[in-house]
Order: sequence, then C-alpha cells, then structure tokens
Amino acid sequence: MDAFDFHLPTRIVFGRGRAAGLGGLLPAGAEKVLVVTDGTIARKTPILRRVVDALAGREVAVYDRVEENPSVETAEEAGREARRLGAGLVVGLGGGSPMDAAKGAALLAANPGPLREYLAGKRPTAAPLPVVAVPTTSGTGSETTPFAVFTDRAAGQKTGYGNPGIFPALALIDPELSASMPAPVVVDTGLDVLAHGVEAYLSTASFPLNDALALEAVGVAVAELPRAAKKEPEAMDRMAAAAAAAGAAIAHASTILPHIMGYPLTLHHGVPHGRASAVMLVHVLAALRESSSCPRKVETVTRVFEARGGLEGFLRELGVSARLSDYGVRDDEIGLFAAKTILKGDVRITPAAVTVESLERIYRSGLR
Repeated sequence: MDAFDFHLPTRIVFGRGRAAGLGGLLPAGAEKVLVVTDGTIARKTPILRRVVDALAGREVAVYDRVEENPSVETAEEAGREARRLGAGLVVGLGGGSPMDAAKGAALLAANPGPLREYLAGKRPTAAPLPVVAVPTTSGTGSETTPFAVFTDRAAGQKTGYGNPGIFPALALIDPELSASMPAPVVVDTGLDVLAHGVEAYLSTASFPLNDALALEAVGVAVAELPRAAKKEPEAMDRMAAAAAAAGAAIAHASTILPHIMGYPLTLHHGVPHGRASAVMLVHVLAALRESSSCPRKVETVTRVFEARGGLEGFLRELGVSARLSDYGVRDDEIGLFAAKTILKGDVRITPAAVTVESLERIYRSGLR
C-alpha cells in the first residue's frame, strides 16, 4: 500500500443544541470576533441572534453581505471589516458561501490583498486568523476543509483556494441550525455531500483510510437524503455528520471532474452548486465506466446506486433532472466550458485521460 498522510486539525463538536455553548469553545485570546454570514440568516431566521448571544462577553461585529458563490470583492470587504475590528477570530455562519467568505476574510485580515494574488499562487506571509465554522446547511463540508471557492466576476470564473492555514480551528455542527432549510436547499446541499464522497473516493489522491470516510458519506447520502428532504430529524442529523465526513475526505483527496465541470453551470446558468456537481457526476461516471484507471472503484460506486435505478434514477427520485438542456445549457457554450475546465488542477487527479475534446464529449452527452 502506498504511503499517505492524514491530518485534520479541525476540532469537530457535534450535536443538537451545541451552538449555545459556542463561547466556551473558542480559543483563548479571541476577545474580538467577526461573524461572517448572509442576509437571509441575519434577517430572516433567529440563527444569528443565537450565535451572537452565545458569544456574550466578547466584542462582536457582523458582516452579513455574503452572496451565494461569494465574490472576490466580498471576501476582501469582509477582510477589511476584520482588520478594522482588530478581530482575533472569524466565525463563518451559514452554508458554504459564508464559510468560504470567512476563510477569505481570515486570510486577508492577516495578509495584504488583493485576494486574486493569492488565488494566483502568492503565499501568505502571516498565518490567517483562526476560523470557526458553524454550518447551517448539510452539504458543502467547508467546515472540515482547507479550501474556499470564490467567484471572480472580472474573469468570469470560479476559482478555488487551498491553504492549511484556513482549516477551521473548530467546526461546531448543530443540526438544529439547519431546521430552517427549505426542502430544495436540503436536496441541493445534500447532493454536494454525495458528489464530495464519490469524487474523493475516485480521486487518484485518495487512500484506504480516506476511501472509508468517502464511502460512508456516500452511503449516508443515498440512504438519508430523501428522508432529510422531508425534514425527518434523525436523517437531517446523519446528513450533517456525513457532510463533515465528506469534507474531511476531499480535504485529503480533493474533488475531480464533476465539481469543476459543474462550475460553469453555476456561473452561467445559476444551477445550485451541489446540484450542478451531482448532475455532472452522472455524465462523468458514464465516461469513467468506458475508460478509467480505477475500474473496480467505478464499479463499486455504480453498485451503490443499482437499487435506485442508477445515479440518474436517484436524482429523479429527488426531483432533479440530469439533462443539461433542462438548465438552459446550449451546445454553443460547450467549447467555452471545456476550455475553462481543462485549466483546473482537479483534472490531474481524475482517474482518466482528460482532454478538451473528452470534456466536450461529456458535456454534449449530458445535453440529450
């Protein structure tokens, strides 16, 4: 067996009602705290108030302008807010977008911008501020990864950033905070768990310990997501735990083609991230069944969905179409999508020979 390293510096605190104890879990010296969240959480739910109340005794400021698929500019603005406050810690409260924005803010609070320089490979000179992740959805896994994804509007693309310094110091996972998720959000974020698990398992960077985490997350998502969409508490709890497990799996093996092929669907057609990834997973798996460097793993994944009519049948059970044309994708866009995808690093850990031409074939197979 090949050598491997497994390192997860994030403390995971899980359980219903645990958010009330957040203040007692923070690192020493974090007397000024910036909470990064979005407008829905801030103004339409009681979640922000619960978290702020749990931080009583500290100076707390709130940045609540994070949009879906956070932009470079949003992360930079949140970073400036953290510097103005003199924050010693950043809390990311919400789904993947606020957690990713919090990671960007933590980086830029300690290092001069602009963010694009770091996205292009510049190394930070100082450690980012500690990040505490408090997810309110069960999907992105950002609470257990050293990654964040930002939308570069000027370049017309989504760009990922990875640095061990943005691993959250603490992931506080309280499934009660996900109770307000509408059913479509439960499905879309749950599909992100599924995609993370499958992609981490198939990644050429994975290893047996990581495979076990990834497959556990996949099994939970297939068994529990339909029930979680109906707000069954135990199913929602299990999906919250699976999201963290899948996040840990991609922290070590990353994602592969489905995620990066899904980015253009999100950017150009507004398809929610998890849904876009799962839709592309259908078509990438079909290509990998024809040719891959890990046919046994591909067969293992295929068997997981056999009782559900295949992955496409499972998506259909959740009311999700796998046909790209149903989301407005046109044939004349495929060249652009493939050209942007081939530049992504995850191409190199996909277990197949990937070319612009093969990407175009996969996208076109999804149009029909």
